[in-house]
Amino acid sequence: MLRVDDFAFLKGRAYGTVVVDVDASAVIDLLPDRSSGTLVAWLTAHLGAEVICRDRDNSYSLAATTACPDAVQVAVR
Repeated sequence: MLRVDDFAFLKGRAYGTVVVDVDASAVIDLLPDRSSGTLVAWLTAHLGAEVICRDRDNSYSLAATTACPDAVQVAVR
């Protein structure tokens, strides 16, 4: 189970994506931006996600659908 969410390198200026292993409560990776292309590339390189918890941002939804079409997506607030 993965959790993807955005975070601020510099509040209001530069944002990235954090990828968390929910079961282990551990950060797996920090991605340099919050674009769907970057997340698709990461998910494609790390196959096997069965559940992806994400916020309601369209870029994360698109990335999860593109890279892991069989994964269950859970949209959180």
